[in-house]
Amino acid sequence: MGDDFDAIVVGAGFAGCSAAIRLAQKGANTLLLERGAEPGVKNLSGGILWGHDLDPILPKWQEEMPLERHIVSKRFGFLTNDKALSFEYRDESWSRPPYNAHSVLRARTDAWLAKKAEEAGATLVSAVPVDKLHVENGKVRGVVQSGEVMTAPVTIVTDGYNSRTTLGTEIRRGNPPRANQGQQRLPEDHTEVGVKEVYKLDPSVIEDRFGVQGTEGRAQEWVLGFLPPGIMAGGFLYTNRDTLSLGMIVQLGSLKGRGVASHEIIERFKLHPAIEPLVRGGELVEYGAKLIPDGYASRPDRLWGDGYLVAGDAAGFVFSNGIVIQGMSYAARSGILAADTALDALSSKDFSSSKLSAYGDRLVRAHVLPDFERFAGMDRVKWNSRIYSEYPEMLTQLFHDWMTAGPSGHPAVAGVALRTAISSKVGWMPLLRDLVDSAREV
Repeated sequence: MGDDFDAIVVGAGFAGCSAAIRLAQKGANTLLLERGAEPGVKNLSGGILWGHDLDPILPKWQEEMPLERHIVSKRFGFLTNDKALSFEYRDESWSRPPYNAHSVLRARTDAWLAKKAEEAGATLVSAVPVDKLHVENGKVRGVVQSGEVMTAPVTIVTDGYNSRTTLGTEIRRGNPPRANQGQQRLPEDHTEVGVKEVYKLDPSVIEDRFGVQGTEGRAQEWVLGFLPPGIMAGGFLYTNRDTLSLGMIVQLGSLKGRGVASHEIIERFKLHPAIEPLVRGGELVEYGAKLIPDGYASRPDRLWGDGYLVAGDAAGFVFSNGIVIQGMSYAARSGILAADTALDALSSKDFSSSKLSAYGDRLVRAHVLPDFERFAGMDRVKWNSRIYSEYPEMLTQLFHDWMTAGPSGHPAVAGVALRTAISSKVGWMPLLRDLVDSAREV
């Protein structure tokens, strides 16, 4: 008996849909499985889609996809209890098509991508929580759901970081997968929790508050320096057509034993004096949370093996160099590369690990693995507790003293900087060490 399909793709997010579109476009009999009731309902993202990684499979995606706004500027900053310090980068080239970045709502974009996969010829089946990979003689030969086996010579796993199909196998421990799968926990220090709320506002209100017009949009990302010591979290605020996406990302390990829940953090962020006026009067229409891979350190031990490939969040492909955070673009790119590797394997009828290792070569040539390897040290720099406690206080106090005139007038700039550095809790050596670390990794 032959296989049920040429290829099975688990997960209908950016990686899975991109893989299924490419496979179907090339004539492969492809099954695309989605755990949610429909594609997009279980996906959560801030979310800004950067770049043009969908171009190879959908040349007109910018014209056809239900995008929100094209981003014309990005603000970075620090928040303390009652202060905000930030700078904004604006690039006029971002205002001209083809646009560099868009705000998106995943329920809309993922549903559209899944429809494109169906139009290309893929079979989409939703509400299918895959239990595990189907393994025969140490080789993956499809998936198992509620005891039913669906077979294919190659399976592409794209079911997110909290992957049901890889966490239960030895893919994350560097050994071949087994038929009997056990429980496995995600590493707390290399896992982030993302929480997002979506607030509905009239487009004219959004345009007035953020100084945009038409389909222009803005992105903001903040270091949350008002939390109890040890908790490391950042906040974001993105403009959509008639909604705002507000949320936060916190390192999972930093929450342990602190007595603070993630919903308390986002509530404090939302009520901060620099944020509250921007969301005032908005109607909460969506709330969600998800686990996010923390860059290179959170990747599985193996991205390919006999009969399988891993892409997107399941492969740990969420990139951050301290300035830009990208997940959807790497998901689409890795999904296409996984599909190309699967197509070569189908052509040669060789689904061995050695054949599918060409996926690794493609990830290198497409600058996926080099990006993550180059910034591997950013995990350490990004989750430095001083960035979320001492530095926001030190920097905002520095600007307060610089810009606030007292009875004696304005103090000398150099003198204020010296006094602030001396009086801060950081200390000279940690400060110098952090500066060197940041310069080396960024």
